[in-house]
Amino acid sequence: MILGYFLAPDLKPLLEPMVKAFKDRIESGELKLTVDSLFFNNVFVAIMMYFGAIFIGLITAILLISNGVFIGYFATSLPLDVFLLLTLPHGIFEIPGIIIAGAGGFTMFTFVFYFLKNMATFEGKKLGEIPKLTDRIVISFNNNSKKLKQSLTLLGVAIVLLIIAAFIEVYVTINLANYLMGSMT
Repeated sequence: MILGYFLAPDLKPLLEPMVKAFKDRIESGELKLTVDSLFFNNVFVAIMMYFGAIFIGLITAILLISNGVFIGYFATSLPLDVFLLLTLPHGIFEIPGIIIAGAGGFTMFTFVFYFLKNMATFEGKKLGEIPKLTDRIVISFNNNSKKLKQSLTLLGVAIVLLIIAAFIEVYVTINLANYLMGSMT
């Protein structure tokens, strides 16, 4: 987020079309500011982060960084008080939800890495002592299932936070911001 904020002038050619596309999606009605629309949009990102970690964690890292940079960049497009009013109420849940989804993805990568590593390890065994492939899969899964459970738990926590954030964004954030901005003038 900090990079997006301080590098906003340099990022403008790259990110301004994204901001415009986002605004256009809202104005055209493609993206509605409803609980289900916001929730499914954020869950889509969270699931991409989760499963993107299978690719050595690169997709997860790219999505986490790009989301943070985008938020920081967007913060420069509004007065700070307006940005905070429009972000904090739901962002308290949404931003940790996205970060936790990324952590779940990295944990999933750890599971996949050790699952494959353990499945392929035959140190000190002679050819006749190597278990069949199906046995190696079961043994490796059992040895590493704790990481898989941890990753799914993190994804579940992220989804719960994103549900809460969607409700707050629709029913609290805009109304609260409008009320407070009206009372500040």
